[in-house]
Amino acid sequence: MKTYQTTIEKPILKISYDSSCESPRSRSNLGYFVTSERNYSSPDDEERIQEIIKETGEIANNVDNHEDKVKKEIEESGEKVLFISPVTKYEHSGVSYSLGAWSWRDYSVCGFYIVTDKTQKGLGIDEKDFEKVIESEIDYYTKRANGEIYGFRLYDQDGEIIESCSGLYSIDEIKEYLPKERENEDLDKYFVE
Repeated sequence: MKTYQTTIEKPILKISYDSSCESPRSRSNLGYFVTSERNYSSPDDEERIQEIIKETGEIANNVDNHEDKVKKEIEESGEKVLFISPVTKYEHSGVSYSLGAWSWRDYSVCGFYIVTDKTQKGLGIDEKDFEKVIESEIDYYTKRANGEIYGFRLYDQDGEIIESCSGLYSIDEIKEYLPKERENEDLDKYFVE
């Protein structure tokens, strides 16, 4: 595990990866992010949607046809599909998920992101903002899948913890918790193996 560390004229700051952070998919999300991959868990544990994706994938001619079949099946089960898009996975010494269908070398369509009237209800997000919100959700999930979530502890000169936080999706987020005089600190340069 990599650790960032710096001494900032007392107090001492230690930054490390947060390996115990809960999945960002456990929060309120705009829709279903469901994949159907051998040897991998789906971001959302939605067995009904996973089964629909798997079954329709076996008879679909292409990605567009698969998307149409998934939408039809979901709507027949009583939910209105407001948005549906394939999700592509790139895997090569890490993993990256993105919205849209890409099929080239290490890229492959692995599932779908689906917004229904049921999932969108109560969130107050306009349809024009769906893609922006979804891309953010997928980005957070990608970071977690790659272990890029951080925690920190800020100690005083006696070794007592002054401030700590975990579950942060970038090192820059840590700056929000540091004293004002440290807000311009370049935390990346203190990386220690």
